[in-house]
Amino acid sequence: MTVNEFTTCLKGFDEDNDGRMSKDELANAIRVSGGWFANRKSKQGVQSVDANGNGFIDDSEIKNLA
Repeated sequence: MTVNEFTTCLKGFDEDNDGRMSKDELANAIRVSGGWFANRKSKQGVQSVDANGNGFIDDSEIKNLA
């Protein structure tokens, strides 16, 4: 899967269509893909790539999840 494909896939879980991934939206994506410990993993994922500290994964940060 390319970074663009990954980004497109994640954007499908952007429930409020604000162009950012929240911790809850990322947890839903993890759950749907069969992942375990979705809440913990999504919290760690947001913390690890949220460069500007706004609590969301923006378009410029999403490539760091791949």
